[in-house]
Amino acid sequence: MQDTPVSQSDSRHLWADFVRNIGILLVILGHVSGMVLQRDDHIPFLDWLAGDLFNVIARACVPLLFMVSGALLLPKQESVGDFYRKRFRRVIFPFLFWSVLYLLWNRAGFEGYTFFNALKTIIVTIVVAPAEYHLWFMYELFGMYMLTPLFRKAVDGQRETVLWYFVAIWFIFGPLKRLFQTYVPYDIIFDLGYLTGYIGYFVLGYLLVRIPLKKWMVWTAAVVYIASALFTAGITAYNFIYNPGKTEFYQNLLGVNIVFLSVSAYILLRAAGEAIFSTPRPRLGKIAVALTSASFGMYLVHVFVLNFLRVKNLGPLDGPTILMIPFTTLLVFAISWIIIFFLQKIPYVRALVA
Repeated sequence: MQDTPVSQSDSRHLWADFVRNIGILLVILGHVSGMVLQRDDHIPFLDWLAGDLFNVIARACVPLLFMVSGALLLPKQESVGDFYRKRFRRVIFPFLFWSVLYLLWNRAGFEGYTFFNALKTIIVTIVVAPAEYHLWFMYELFGMYMLTPLFRKAVDGQRETVLWYFVAIWFIFGPLKRLFQTYVPYDIIFDLGYLTGYIGYFVLGYLLVRIPLKKWMVWTAAVVYIASALFTAGITAYNFIYNPGKTEFYQNLLGVNIVFLSVSAYILLRAAGEAIFSTPRPRLGKIAVALTSASFGMYLVHVFVLNFLRVKNLGPLDGPTILMIPFTTLLVFAISWIIIFFLQKIPYVRALVA
């Protein structure tokens, strides 16, 4: 653990690789456990409860990915043109390719279409909604990329106070407003739109990594994480039994409880990553970097793998969920990594998964 902020000039932040890799694992865990929660009327309560607990553990997944992206992207020095060329070139083609692939895989009503009609339908479909449920992440990423040069101005001018002000506004008019309006019969007319979405995690990830970690912070984060997780699991189970209409409310990634859960998880994982790599660990570092290079592709492909395993009776519902959820998660993670590892070896295809 370090008592000074991580140097932004370091060529590689292995702690960030560690956080991102855990984030990808949690994404898969969230989708696997989510399959259990969706079958709430057809499985025993204890099986559902196992899904609830694992799903709570996974709730920090996407916020972690956004926060580590903010920590790494906001301090970089490059022109606006260079930034857009690099970033959008890396994500646009993979996004389009995998969107089309998922649409075709799901047989989205293209039978009997001419080529141009099918192309038009694909374009309209992608513009209106994600081709597969996990691809919503890409739409949010595009928005963050568009705003990154603006936030970099505050970073360049060493005006972190401005960024903290933004985070405060984000929290008040985003998560806090949403919670308030649920329990108070009044509508707050102020609406900041996209600025109250996931962009808050992006900025917060940068700000938090600028703070030197102390032992008391790590212990506080541990307490907050446990409390947030227990609260989320408990209130979700309570609503499942007594108020089914609100079962998903406290699972929302922009909910107050999930903000506390995600921020505390980020601090804990950063501390763990820094502790692990505080001494040279060449082999472990190499694995972390290899996983990070495959993480984008793993995110894109893992739903294919999960759906395939479900058809082959290797899903989370094909046995005791308390065992099958972690088993399926690790299996999807491993298979996705293997697939991307080999795809990265193929010229041109590499650009669609890296």
